[in-house]
Amino acid sequence: MAAEMDEVFTVYKLIILYMLDRAEGDVTQAMVSSFLLESGYANFISLAESYGQLEKQGLVRDVLEGDKKFLRLTDAGRQALGFFGSRLNSGIRRQVDAWIVENGQQIREDREIRAVYEKMTSGVYEVRMSVKERDVTLLDVRISVPDAASAEHVAGQWNEKNTEIYQYLIEKLF
Repeated sequence: MAAEMDEVFTVYKLIILYMLDRAEGDVTQAMVSSFLLESGYANFISLAESYGQLEKQGLVRDVLEGDKKFLRLTDAGRQALGFFGSRLNSGIRRQVDAWIVENGQQIREDREIRAVYEKMTSGVYEVRMSVKERDVTLLDVRISVPDAASAEHVAGQWNEKNTEIYQYLIEKLF
């Protein structure tokens, strides 16, 4: 029974590593979890255990930005996928590849449109909002607000209205 569970966790971990590799960058843990849960590959408990094992083994790194938790494939993770990736059957690979194509826009937006905030030593909160495209920063804005609730609100508004705000600035500045 223990050997079967180890094999199951190995498949979960390989799926996660394969997803991160195919996505060519960070992917939110929520997106990865959504795929694994909706596809019936994992449940919440096994998924949490898989994430913990991957991080403990140094195969992925958690990156927390604002309210989003991203998973980042490490060099060790890429190497492990190279060694053990053939154990992931072709049906699962095709399913992941199709999911990446279907969700590519959301994955890019999660990576390229960010709003994070932090409390400064002065007591105010600074909200940092950015838009990137292919690792080039197109816009980087910082706003100071009086409290955490305001910072959270501004970050949420940025996530909803960034395109509109970016277009407005471009029109007014050029």
